[in-house]
Amino acid sequence: MTTRTESHSRRRSSRLPLVALLLIGMMTGSAFAEEQEPGLDDLLQLLEQETELATQTKQNADYVPGTVSVLQADELRLLGARTALDGIALVPGLDVQRNRFGAATIRMRSVDFFFNAGNIKVLVDGLPISREAAFQSSAVLLMPIEQLERIEVIRGPGSGVHGDFAYMGLINLVTRHDRNLVGLNVGSGSRTNAYGVFRIDNAQKDFHFSGNASDWRSDRYDTSDGRDNDERRSFLNLQASWGDIGFKLVALDRDFSGLVPIPRRTGQPPPPVPYSLQFQRERSYNAELRREWHGEGDDRGALWFQHQYANYEREEASFEGPRDELGGNLIRRWGRHLVLAQLQVVRLKIDDATDFTGNGPPVLADESRRMTSLTLQDQVDLRDNLQLTAGLRWDDLDGIDSALTPRVAALWQISDHHLLKAQYAEGFRSPTYQESYVGDGQRGPVDFERIRSSEISYIYRTPSTVFRATGFSHKIDHMIFPVGVPIADSKPEIDGQGVEFELTRQWTPWLRTLASWSTANAMDGRSAYIPVGGQPPVRFGAPSVGQPEELANLSLLLGEGRTWSGGIHWQHVGRRTNRGIEAFEDGYDLLNLGLSYRPEREPRLRVDFGVRNALEERVTYLETGTTGLVRNNYPDRLWSVGVSWAFGGR
Repeated sequence: MTTRTESHSRRRSSRLPLVALLLIGMMTGSAFAEEQEPGLDDLLQLLEQETELATQTKQNADYVPGTVSVLQADELRLLGARTALDGIALVPGLDVQRNRFGAATIRMRSVDFFFNAGNIKVLVDGLPISREAAFQSSAVLLMPIEQLERIEVIRGPGSGVHGDFAYMGLINLVTRHDRNLVGLNVGSGSRTNAYGVFRIDNAQKDFHFSGNASDWRSDRYDTSDGRDNDERRSFLNLQASWGDIGFKLVALDRDFSGLVPIPRRTGQPPPPVPYSLQFQRERSYNAELRREWHGEGDDRGALWFQHQYANYEREEASFEGPRDELGGNLIRRWGRHLVLAQLQVVRLKIDDATDFTGNGPPVLADESRRMTSLTLQDQVDLRDNLQLTAGLRWDDLDGIDSALTPRVAALWQISDHHLLKAQYAEGFRSPTYQESYVGDGQRGPVDFERIRSSEISYIYRTPSTVFRATGFSHKIDHMIFPVGVPIADSKPEIDGQGVEFELTRQWTPWLRTLASWSTANAMDGRSAYIPVGGQPPVRFGAPSVGQPEELANLSLLLGEGRTWSGGIHWQHVGRRTNRGIEAFEDGYDLLNLGLSYRPEREPRLRVDFGVRNALEERVTYLETGTTGLVRNNYPDRLWSVGVSWAFGGR
């Protein structure tokens, strides 16, 4: 079986020089013309957008430590995206999927976990909304694209600033608060999505109040095989500020019930009944009250209190409980040093939880733990063109484990157009509630699951062209499993490496292209070598199950900001490794289209048309779990038509 894996690795590595030469050639060939091209103000504005995601200090996305992608929601709408999950698919290294219940999952850099997006922390407007410890972080990724302003993504560990579960990456959904508008979308599967945005400002009283809300309903296509179902998703996001006092509320409510395919396991006969009636409910909110102080220059500080409540139910399991956080930070400039100090105290409580799947305790009630976290970070300008960021975070979770999480990053601006970045970072995740308890009591101390990651990036920037190339390597150990999972005794690890390329090119004021290509190879101690014929596994430590050989995107944006504008998006997912008797599972190619119309005489009106999977490609997502590999089919073409109207003074 080693021969199969070696040949698999050779085929993957043989593509790297060709793809690298292709992208670098495209970049170099365009570099002679970019300086004199007119009409590129919009692209320059996009290049200079700032984010606080990586360091808690505002910086241009290309100048922060690590690898950060920023996706603009208006662009994603033109490329046919309906939800945040659709848009995230454009980020290299992210393989987005949906399970048989329609829940969103993400494989980051070929690392997969047995619960929804459990390796990635998801924020909304900077606030955590889901309880990853309760297998929650999927519904928020299905937020309608019309409700969003942009999506910020960190690839690689974000635990140095954002702590637990910011493990393989971090996603921040920044919602719209810019103007007053209402809109309605209709589409395949009797889908309707009503949404609205509002904003109120009083400059004299230094008061601001804004928000957005949506209500999504459908009866088909949101679960595997497009069976009849009843799907409802509602999202509400509010922000208010009065002077230096701020308030935020983010909330979601997802209800699903309908016919769900019964998994057919590899090597087993089909179930006697192909479908079963299932339901899922996910409700969560997080409210934050914050007081900020602003000094001279970069000096500032903040105190905050967050109260989060989460409720999750399905046929075999449920979870309900709050999360309370009291925190504060101080950012101070001393000469060339910008120092961050942050303290957080979190109470994690389980009011009630049940699990009848056999993976955890059957019933839990009134369980509580405290986590204390301290972060120190220093960004120092060693020279005008050389910056070093060093950070250390300490986390202690009652009765489980404590961890020191370091990060060191350097950025060298070689010239006006060339940047070089390097980073070493670690991350961790604590046990989920199913992994923390056995029987009716706590399991006792459990080592945090840990990742150690290194990456290096080269960035080429001009007014019309941006090219990014990233190479990374990571290792995951101390992997956590529920009590009784046999493979845990072998202490499996994951070793992964990969490369990612991105290219943005503004050819004319009305034509822009976006392209990306990535590949990663993770050798996963949980994956088995299975001989041809379906015999028992020879040994473990095969390529990670379900990882694609390559991911690619090519997008054209036409006429942005004009009366008619549109986009074409081609998404390629290469063939994937398989836990069955075959070495690989076929990949797929999607063609997505979008078109927008804004009348010159009435620019407040916007009409959108979109088609996803225009060629009706058979899309099969691979769902991995402790019991085997499940194939979830989403083969349908989905169309949508929407209209929105902006009003008021903004």
